Amino acid sequence: MAKLRIEPPAPAPRPRGGVRLRFGRHDRMIIDGVHYIIVDHDRLSVTIARADNPDVTQTLSREQIDVVRFSPGFRLDRNFYRPELARARTHAGVDHLGDLPQEEQADILWKLAYCMAYIRMTEAGKKNKNRIGSDDKLAEAIEAMATEIEATETARVSQNKRTRAGRKVVIRKPPGPRCLRDWVKELVAANMNPLALRTKHRKCGNKKARFSAEEYAILHEYALRVATPEKPDVKVVWRMMSAHIEQTNKERRAAGRPDLETPSYVCLLDEVAKIPAFDLMAGQEGEERAKNYFRAVNSGLADVVRPLERVEIDEWTVDLHILLILTGVWNTYTEEQKAKVPRVRLVLCLAICVATKCVVGMSLARKASSANAIRTLDMIVSDKQPYADAAGAVTPYDIYGTPEMFVADAGTSFANHDVRTRVVDLDVIFQTTVSAVPFLRGAVERVFRTTNEKFVAMFAGRTFSDVVEKGDYDSQGRANLTVDEFAEALVRYKVDHYHNHPHDGLGGEAPRAAWLRLTEEFGVDPPPDDHLRRVVFGVELRPVLDASGLRVLGVDYQSAELNAHFMSKKHVEVPVRVDLMNLGAISARIGTDWVLIEGPEELYKVTAKDWIAAWDEFQLRNAALNKLTKPLLDDTIAHLVAVGKIGRERMNIAIEPMSPKDILFHHRRMNIGVKFVAARKKAKQAAPKDLLDGAQPVVGQDGRAARVATPKRRAKARVSKRTSAPARVSAKKPAAPKPKPRGVHWKIGGEGGK
Repeated sequence: MAKLRIEPPAPAPRPRGGVRLRFGRHDRMIIDGVHYIIVDHDRLSVTIARADNPDVTQTLSREQIDVVRFSPGFRLDRNFYRPELARARTHAGVDHLGDLPQEEQADILWKLAYCMAYIRMTEAGKKNKNRIGSDDKLAEAIEAMATEIEATETARVSQNKRTRAGRKVVIRKPPGPRCLRDWVKELVAANMNPLALRTKHRKCGNKKARFSAEEYAILHEYALRVATPEKPDVKVVWRMMSAHIEQTNKERRAAGRPDLETPSYVCLLDEVAKIPAFDLMAGQEGEERAKNYFRAVNSGLADVVRPLERVEIDEWTVDLHILLILTGVWNTYTEEQKAKVPRVRLVLCLAICVATKCVVGMSLARKASSANAIRTLDMIVSDKQPYADAAGAVTPYDIYGTPEMFVADAGTSFANHDVRTRVVDLDVIFQTTVSAVPFLRGAVERVFRTTNEKFVAMFAGRTFSDVVEKGDYDSQGRANLTVDEFAEALVRYKVDHYHNHPHDGLGGEAPRAAWLRLTEEFGVDPPPDDHLRRVVFGVELRPVLDASGLRVLGVDYQSAELNAHFMSKKHVEVPVRVDLMNLGAISARIGTDWVLIEGPEELYKVTAKDWIAAWDEFQLRNAALNKLTKPLLDDTIAHLVAVGKIGRERMNIAIEPMSPKDILFHHRRMNIGVKFVAARKKAKQAAPKDLLDGAQPVVGQDGRAARVATPKRRAKARVSKRTSAPARVSAKKPAAPKPKPRGVHWKIGGEGGK
């Protein structure tokens, strides 16, 4: 006979929103630190209201409740607002039984066992009509309860243990009838919360003041003397206090007043122990030391995840004496001259990306200033590869972009109109933190400490942090680094070592690796274009507009917009912004708009320093400046580099750029206009390969095609050897005489010009 196969029923689908939860009207719900009470609930939703404002309600669906329950910080305290339980918590002084010491927990559980046994006996007596009414009957019942509870206690102590003779079992004296009834009454009144059974022994003792107000004032005064920079011993302070009270008592006896009691040494110790640890350290070692010691330590800004999302900037006086001279000049000095070279401490302005810990900008200056901060800001949004190349770094320094937030302290170098205006023009949020509170800019402050410990410590001439650590070390006498040597070493250290070294703040990841990973994931805001960069960081001049355009540093810049403005306003001053690193174009403000004015292509990426030096070199050669060529300009700049007048100093973070005052001075003296012309090609390259190349065909008398030279070149007519055609007639007009060149020209090797 075949067995009947019965398939089990399919499991019911999980209800939407998870398991239905039942909430009580006395429950407390905490969401994101806000306390809520339960107003109403049904099968589909729960209505909650703020505990501090019950009129504000909110209804959550089962799906929302299921999400909220697993969110961080969610708490649900059942029956928290029930009056009986609130009284029990107030009576016990704690919210949970586990918050009490082990001895009190055992005592409460022992009482609870008697109470529950009494309640069970009472209920059983009601059913059997054998009620426990008199104290005698209750006393007999308590003996039976004690036997049962002692057996349970013995079994608990011996649980999972071998039976051994002499094992200690605590036997408590059972309560009397009246005491047991009081326990049960307290337990029932507290809605069966065991916290109501806690005794008040903790409140026993004499709580009255042992000393008068005058005696306690003296005790407190001398206890505070321990929290002073002298750090006196408590015994010494107690002797001083005793002597003071003895002297005071002599005066009081003379005045007929009672003596003051001298607090004991133990009382003074107890009073000293009441001083908060922060106040004690602040009094003994200084407030700043106490702030740094007790400041909470965390992993930084956890919500900063994108590169350049938050850029912190600050200044630091380098703990190293530097020779205030360039290396090339230092090598030409005698020993006496070298001894007279000043030794200075430079100020490093550094910006760091908080998310990747990459150094995105740095600049060295003689002193802290807003100009140093602006140079660092300019470096943040610029390509820094030329600095790395000049320092000989191997790792690319392709870390740049427009930051989202710029964070600095309220110092004069940052909290000024010059810096804030440029930050706003770059469309970057500017945030100012409190001065002298370094932990608000923890990332940049920590990189200064790392630089001091791992980089500055390698060189001679350190100043150290204090005179005790310095000792007899001659910082100025042992200084041996010049300005450009220190700047080059610093760039090399940051680019090649720091960016490739595992960083604790990144979980062991190197800053450059973090930059590459996060930029691939999030990207960065693009840096400003040349026009915006010139408007934000350029030097402003006010040349006068004329028919030639605007003459800036001896170069004429012309455009259709300037010509139209000249026709409307004639000779007026036009504000312009000049990028000192690129004279290929300027930005002029016509009306309310900044307009891009392109200049000679020969000046593209030519710096103002190079151009001024080249202009001066032309003046020294006594050459006419009305016509220049690109090869001539390159030849002059190469010559100046060879003689050391320019060099690579423009790529050094310690070389300060020309000030606006210097640029204005050169702009006014360079009043001779310069025009650039195309370089002449070599005659050999310009000559045609065939005299008839480029000729145009014409029809002769016999109808055959003949070739006549184009008007561009002069050529003699010749008869074809294959036919007897008449001689070709040249169609070219006689060439006009060449204009006489103006000015003085000199021959440049390899260019074929005069």
